Amino acid sequence: MQQKEFFVLSWAGFLVSFGFVLISIWNNDDWMLVERGFYTICLGWLTYSAFALVNVLSNRREGGKTGIEFVFLTWLSFIAAFAIGMISVYNTEWVLLEKGFYWMGLLFCTFTTITLAKEIRGRQSSLTQRDDDVDDGLSSIK
Repeated sequence: MQQKEFFVLSWAGFLVSFGFVLISIWNNDDWMLVERGFYTICLGWLTYSAFALVNVLSNRREGGKTGIEFVFLTWLSFIAAFAIGMISVYNTEWVLLEKGFYWMGLLFCTFTTITLAKEIRGRQSSLTQRDDDVDDGLSSIK
């Protein structure tokens, strides 16, 4: 599969999963506004934490200067967001089918967020590499 196609599929998967969970949260008439807000914030926190974690891990792998404290806090944020989302669904009085629906939604959203973040990072790295190659080619002409 071409890189552009996978990038488009990553965006589509992310938008579908994020939209799927968000619509299911706000389309439930049995919930109070505070419950809808709580799950929306959990979804946003989980998404941001996953993006940040991929960025931090990629920086460290590429030899970037990322402090161990920041790495620890990023992991802590991701684990806390994931755990709070999963445990809060577990602690509801819903039937297991409904709990599974939201658990799978959060897992799918997490997976597609990580995939999209890796794709964005990969595209940025390849564009930077191409620019460096062009600059090297131009400097050799001079």
